[in-house]
Amino acid sequence: MEFNKAKKSLCMLAPSFVSIYEYPDIVYRLRALGFDKVVEITFGAKMTNLSYYQILKEQNDRTWISSPCPTLVNVIKGKYPHLIRNLVPVHSPMGCMGLIVKKYFPGYVNVFVGPCLTKKMEAQELDSVDEVLTFKELDELFKSKNIPEKITDSRFTITFDKFYNDYTKIYPLSGGLSDTLQYEDILKKKDILVTEGMANIIKILDDFKDGYYKNYKFLDLLACEGGC
Repeated sequence: MEFNKAKKSLCMLAPSFVSIYEYPDIVYRLRALGFDKVVEITFGAKMTNLSYYQILKEQNDRTWISSPCPTLVNVIKGKYPHLIRNLVPVHSPMGCMGLIVKKYFPGYVNVFVGPCLTKKMEAQELDSVDEVLTFKELDELFKSKNIPEKITDSRFTITFDKFYNDYTKIYPLSGGLSDTLQYEDILKKKDILVTEGMANIIKILDDFKDGYYKNYKFLDLLACEGGC
């Protein structure tokens, strides 16, 4: 990725950054790299959850499948097209955050930064996300620009720019979506199944009957074991 000085750029950082990078050093480093704004995806996750809540509250004619995981979505579209209608028709936190920053920071090129390579495929289907970088690609950029792991520079703000939501920071973990959904008045815990890993997910998808999986109302699924 090359930064165009004629255009302002904005980084949308996945909350899973904490597994690799130190805070607030990562914000310093992203600004030193060339990003004019740095936001965390957590607010986008909050917006995703609000839409999930409404759908789960109002539509109970099927077992709903979570849709933030692009690998899961691609598998369903490719091998289980009859279950596309079961995917919750809501943008992922990346997609929601893209819409938000396009509105509040018009003219900025926005770049999602996270662990998932398949997010690049998801972004190709969205008008709200301009580019995607994996953490591996970000590290390569840091190295190419000689940006150290520890950096303190009074020119750079150490906090995220606007839009921050603390309770959705666990979103990337297995079960993070349902744990932050605040569903207690519309669903019971027994209505929700949390599963990770494609081998486990395939068994579930194979066992769907007439739009339902057993007696569950919502499946919170992630392709990667341990979450994103």
